[in-house]
Amino acid sequence: MPQIVIDQERCNHCGACVALCNSGNVYVQENDTVQVTNIENCWSCGHCVAVCPTDAIGHSQFLLDDCPLIASAVLPSLESMVEVFRERRSTRIYKCRPVSREIVKSLIDIARCVPSADNAQPVDWLIFDDPGLIAELSLQTVAVFEQKLHQGRKNMSVTVEDIQDFERIIQQRAQGMDPIFFKAPGLLLAHVPVEDSFGRDDATYAAYNIILAAQRMGLGNCLIGYFIYALEISGQLRRRLGLPDNRRVEVALVIGYPKYQFRRAVPRRRMEIVWNPAASKAGF
Repeated sequence: MPQIVIDQERCNHCGACVALCNSGNVYVQENDTVQVTNIENCWSCGHCVAVCPTDAIGHSQFLLDDCPLIASAVLPSLESMVEVFRERRSTRIYKCRPVSREIVKSLIDIARCVPSADNAQPVDWLIFDDPGLIAELSLQTVAVFEQKLHQGRKNMSVTVEDIQDFERIIQQRAQGMDPIFFKAPGLLLAHVPVEDSFGRDDATYAAYNIILAAQRMGLGNCLIGYFIYALEISGQLRRRLGLPDNRRVEVALVIGYPKYQFRRAVPRRRMEIVWNPAASKAGF
């Protein structure tokens, strides 16, 4: 349980901490003073410390020296952010150049700056930078698809699209290609507690911070859904990762230096927007 105190001389009684802590109700405003109550309900989200205009809140988990002021002058413009979003593309051809562990550590550090359900911050990472281990995981993934294809043909439990995908992957592997990780020098696996209902969302948020930051560092990247699919159907592959039974991998991401640079941002499909859709009578 954290320790929280309010410097009453600094507090200007604006009520921001009371309003923002509407889930835990840790703060209460009475008689022109703000008091701390229900400390046991604190989520340790840091909203109160981040919003206080006079630095009146002392929170044992958020020392002010560790909470720098947000300098709005150095924040990127909306236009520059949109350019970053548009420029990013999946990379599947990499240079034979390793990514330093210092860079990977900095990317993981950036991944911490994302929201998570209940502020649980559940995401941890398995990192592979040994080409032999990455190749082994690729080979085992293809083996899972070979088995799935064989079983599916016998009991018709796979779709035509799956059969075509599996056949393509198996053929590419037979030709010496890496159809899973594309011979990328780095493989990042985000894992969360098995019982976490929102773990996949939290892992995806963290991964996309890495995706955008890696692009600014000159690194290409690609989300690998096939590996996640293989993990879901293969206990042997899951055990190969060495994760305890109470953790599950939700995101697989490869990174590396791209062999080719994209010169243009191409258009994407316009998303359909429906405002205030009418609910069907049968749903109520």
